[in-house]
Amino acid sequence: MSIDDESFLNLETDEAAVAKFLAENGGDLMRDDRTEGGADRGIYWLTIRPRPVPTERFLARLEWFAYPYQAPSIKFVPAIRGSITTSSAWPLMTGYRPGSFDICRPMCHEGYTTHPEWRQGSTGWPTEGNPFLWVVQTMQFQFDNDYQGRST
Repeated sequence: MSIDDESFLNLETDEAAVAKFLAENGGDLMRDDRTEGGADRGIYWLTIRPRPVPTERFLARLEWFAYPYQAPSIKFVPAIRGSITTSSAWPLMTGYRPGSFDICRPMCHEGYTTHPEWRQGSTGWPTEGNPFLWVVQTMQFQFDNDYQGRST
């Protein structure tokens, strides 16, 4: 599924700040360059690492549906376009559930689907500023402060 033109342009505007932040933290960002029928402009691959264990690297697949209006789906994969059901690709952290292949936190599609009450108040999805950067900064904070190892 490809995103609409407005979402694509909004992502394109915000992705430079995300790439810069990731690079400053030893990570990387790549927009998907091919899927069946052409590029899926709503999928990004990001490499992220926990500062306490800089040799560890995790590859996350972020899929946007309507940016900046909806949270992305976040899945960890062993390789670009790899299986989203590989538990060893997942970090062990609070709310990150390798057995369910989802993140149960108010920052992603899966979290808001599991807990619709999070859509209101202080846990609501932020549509102002750069939500893409907010998601990645939130993930980096969690990796830096709550990382407990790699799932098996």
